[in-house]
Amino acid sequence: MRVVILAVEKDGGQPKALVRLCGLPLVKRLVYTLRSVGLREVIIVTESGNLSIPKTVGDGQDLGMSITYVPAEVGAFPVGLLERIQGEKCLVIEGHYVLDERIIGTLAQGDHLTLGYDSELEHKGTIRVRVEAGRVKWIGSALAESNGSYVGVVLLTAETLPILKGCLVGRGWSACLARIAQEWPMGALDVSRLDPYVAGMRRELKPLWFGIETAEETRRCQEALVQGAQKRTLDLLAWYFNRPIENWIIRRIADWPITPNQMSILTNGVAFLVTGLFLLGQFLPASLLTFVVNVMDGLDGKLARVKGMTSKLGNIEHSFDLLYEQSWYIAFAWALYVHSRSLLPLILGFTLLIFDSFARHVSMQFKQVVGVSLADYAPFDRLFRKFDGRRNIYTIYILVGVLLGVPIYALAGMTIHAFVTALIYACRAAKHMHAADKGQVLRQ
Repeated sequence: MRVVILAVEKDGGQPKALVRLCGLPLVKRLVYTLRSVGLREVIIVTESGNLSIPKTVGDGQDLGMSITYVPAEVGAFPVGLLERIQGEKCLVIEGHYVLDERIIGTLAQGDHLTLGYDSELEHKGTIRVRVEAGRVKWIGSALAESNGSYVGVVLLTAETLPILKGCLVGRGWSACLARIAQEWPMGALDVSRLDPYVAGMRRELKPLWFGIETAEETRRCQEALVQGAQKRTLDLLAWYFNRPIENWIIRRIADWPITPNQMSILTNGVAFLVTGLFLLGQFLPASLLTFVVNVMDGLDGKLARVKGMTSKLGNIEHSFDLLYEQSWYIAFAWALYVHSRSLLPLILGFTLLIFDSFARHVSMQFKQVVGVSLADYAPFDRLFRKFDGRRNIYTIYILVGVLLGVPIYALAGMTIHAFVTALIYACRAAKHMHAADKGQVLRQ
């Protein structure tokens, strides 16, 4: 299906769709969001003669998308565009809106004329709607009795497209929607009722939307994005130490041109420097740098979510995390072996790798089968996640062992912790999956 982005409305001399949020123009952020939900054919309606948006966004080939441009005809919906999308449904999105993937994805799966709105009015949009019995009765900025706010997107069906002839885009778009609602039964998708649970974030998160009209709204939207980028169920170090530092950094670098992938490369560079320092027996600088890497590792994912640049490629970052983490344990154990000439560090290091890898695989397999992270499945699992064996916890062992001059005890503690984690993960996963086989869903 095609997506039409209306990028005509202006604020002063600049299209609102080019307002920057976290370093990206709003229209480009929308393009990334569309790609993430598999919508790759985009038509952008621009002001006639204004080439700023095509120069900024491009043709989409670098994103595997097809992006074309159609100039508005004296502010009206282009007739040529109607001819191109005739006979099929299409999403129409206003270019100065920020929309959660779930809002766009849910509307794209529909087959009927549907308007996106939010019935929870703590975030009041400028365009109000009146919805009764699941149908839009009226829409407009001057609506006195409303029970929701328009969120900037509507699904139009093939039979409703002819009515767009003569409709104004920009500030006249809400009047056009009101006209359509009067002539056709227009359904309403209440975005506040969408499933709030996000498996990848291990938390409930209401779908976010913003219509960016002012600098204050830009600031509020950025802060909401930063807060929404935080995962739940973290270990104690990540929650109380890493999280506030990460958020402080993200607020300051969000507008920079650095991309999430570039941040991942930088993180891996520092991480493998740590491996080299461990191999050289430089335990103190290496152990201190592990805490720097722990913070850096949280930045790429948060940066991707804040900028709206999440991608399938970004998920491979977790595999590289595993690579450098386990290279630390190997290098640490090897350096202790070289120093002591005892086989004990190698035995402990080998055992640590086995149990750490097994625990990771159990967690991965559980999420693949059940669809929910094991660490977020039940209250006990969320509690254990705060103390389970993983990089953040192991780096504490290493630093304490190095400072006390007993690094072999640190390695022994890590190994025991990895064994306990693997044992509990295996037991809990088996318990939940057995219950699922019997039709008992225990997630709370």
